Amino acid sequence: QEVDIVVAPCRGFQSAEATLAEFINQVLPVVTFAIGEPQLSPSDRAELLEIKEKFSLPIFFLRIPEPGSEPSSPKKPSKEKSPLHRQLLDLGYLNPSGSCGAPGSSVLAEQPEKLRLLSTFARQVLQQHLLGLATRLSEVHGRCLNIFINQAFDMARDLQITPKRLEYTRRKENELYESLMGIANRKQEEMKEMIVETLGSMKEELLEDAASMEFRDIIIPESGDPVSSRDIKRCIQQIQELIISRLNQAVANKLISSVDYLRESFVGTLERCLRSLEDSAGFSQIIQRLTWVSPPAISSEWKRKVAQDAIESLSASKLAKSICSQFRTRLNSSHEAFASSLRQVRE
Repeated sequence: QEVDIVVAPCRGFQSAEATLAEFINQVLPVVTFAIGEPQLSPSDRAELLEIKEKFSLPIFFLRIPEPGSEPSSPKKPSKEKSPLHRQLLDLGYLNPSGSCGAPGSSVLAEQPEKLRLLSTFARQVLQQHLLGLATRLSEVHGRCLNIFINQAFDMARDLQITPKRLEYTRRKENELYESLMGIANRKQEEMKEMIVETLGSMKEELLEDAASMEFRDIIIPESGDPVSSRDIKRCIQQIQELIISRLNQAVANKLISSVDYLRESFVGTLERCLRSLEDSAGFSQIIQRLTWVSPPAISSEWKRKVAQDAIESLSASKLAKSICSQFRTRLNSSHEAFASSLRQVRE
């Protein structure tokens, strides 16, 4: 295995903490700290505190003998701790229980012959790294297993519950369909009465609006002279459009406010019903009668007469029947589309 030995430069150039920060994310560090004095200097203490706060790594402390001193013979362990030992204990590097070689803890070698402990220390540090990585891998593995297990339970639960949910949804949609279909059948008479009431209350207002309306893109002689048959048809058409749009808005507002469940189906229905009456006998008779006779003068009385004929030609019962019929058609279409989608989900 490849091993790199990095010697930190002097403190004036770069601190040991900065040197360690350059390599710690790229290697598995085994840190040694050599001390040439009987105890730590203030700069040593500050540097060790900074390393402990930022990295919290075990360190192998080696006491270097003073130059020229005679190598001493091994001494028996003394109960009295050295000043260096007490300082490292205060900094939190050494174990207060005295088990200096415990895994994951720092080691102090105050005699040169104890340098051999560096091999054991390095092995313990690497084992701690390996143990930490194995623990993280085990945690990730456990979380993945929990996710798979929960997903398996959810899938099994869905397999049991989904058919019941689909059946419940189908039953509720069918109940709603039958309820709305019954309402549409019952409301036809109410719609007829409402349309009759609306026509009656707005008739005079519509006649006044028609009498005072200004035609678009049609030149009416100020002298009151008759206009061409083509212009007469266009005038009649614009009066009809006025009545249709006003009635459409009024009846639609009443229907939407009184029958909220027909809101979506009603949009545009009344307008199409009213416009379809342009081909009915009443409007055809008006157009045919005005086409083959001498063109009249365009006056307020003529406008009122055209508007009154258009209003009287409207059939409230036909309108109500047409509205309910179109609602039932849309309801059937929606019901069939929903049932088809439900069958596809089941498959």
